[in-house]
Amino acid sequence: MLQKNNLIKNLSYGITAYLFVFSYALCFAVSLQLNIWYALTTTIISIIISVSLKNQIFAPDTFFTVPLLLVLSSGTNSLLPFTVIGGGLIFLFLNKKCEKLTLHPAVKSGLCLSLAFSVTALLTTHYFGIGAEGFTVLEILKNYRSLGFHPNWRGVFFGTVTLFAMITYPFKFRKANKYLPAESFSLILPLFLNLILNPDKNYTPVNEIAEFADFITQDKFSFFLPSFNDEFLFSYSAYMNALQSALAMGILLLFFSHNKARTDSQGTATILNGISGGFPVRAFEIRGFSLISAIFAVLLVIYSAFFLDDIIARIPVHSLAVILIVNAWKQVTWSEISTSFKKGVLSIISLVLIFAVSVFTNIFITLLVSIILNIFLSLKEKVKGGAKNG
Repeated sequence: MLQKNNLIKNLSYGITAYLFVFSYALCFAVSLQLNIWYALTTTIISIIISVSLKNQIFAPDTFFTVPLLLVLSSGTNSLLPFTVIGGGLIFLFLNKKCEKLTLHPAVKSGLCLSLAFSVTALLTTHYFGIGAEGFTVLEILKNYRSLGFHPNWRGVFFGTVTLFAMITYPFKFRKANKYLPAESFSLILPLFLNLILNPDKNYTPVNEIAEFADFITQDKFSFFLPSFNDEFLFSYSAYMNALQSALAMGILLLFFSHNKARTDSQGTATILNGISGGFPVRAFEIRGFSLISAIFAVLLVIYSAFFLDDIIARIPVHSLAVILIVNAWKQVTWSEISTSFKKGVLSIISLVLIFAVSVFTNIFITLLVSIILNIFLSLKEKVKGGAKNG
């Protein structure tokens, strides 16, 4: 009986892992117009690596991923695995060389706000169904202005339902959130509403996963290979953009890892996850996550991709975008923003400058400015501290 109970627990942990990780993977892959190869392999690798942690699982992290793609021009998604693997290696190298790195509150606050705003600017077009395109914050904002505000109100309804679910569910149902994560619940709810209210997707103007034929193809094996644009792959600019993105990812991981406790396995996961075209990761607590749990979760992922594609295709893309937007703002450290405003005029100017640079350029340039400001502010505070001691 005890063994049976343990098996049931292991299987339940597998279901939770599957729901949490696969939900994130779907949000990324669909919102960033990647094929299901990225969603499947990112999910599977994250789940397998999580076995070594036992009490938590990895999921793709919205905080770093979407803004990094702003640095890429059209078509560089083909080089995403190179970008992520390179970024992971750069992080591990820099982490050993910069053990005493400290991030000034103004710099960290500016980066947090910039990344969250970048995610919002890029994905608002999916939330409201506007149809805007762009690869930097400024480009997408100009596109919004030229197109005007013509939202798909049926889609906005599903996105808003997701928004309320993401904000209220984790607080109102804390125990349930441990088994059915908010990210999964916030996709399941609009999915059921869409199936009930719009039973035939061919006769409803809801913006679901429109190009789902590309995301989940008829050939059930072709989606395990990334799509490559041969002409683009041989262009010099493609590799320069990918290199910039890898550097940006490595520096971002370095900055934020020094403000949170990270394990060696997390660094390993970041690199291995890149093989799938995946993303940096963060942990979700699951007590007693085991190999049996992981195997069951992987089987559920494969089953969903092969046999539940018609149902998954009915998830409104509005909802997928909202989950990424909400999680990006959850990462903003409001207490440190408050601290920055108390540290004087230079601290405030630095925060505002980092945010402004992120709007008019890209994340790579923003990080260069942040590094310079961090060095300047740190030296200034050391001089000030030395003067007081003297």
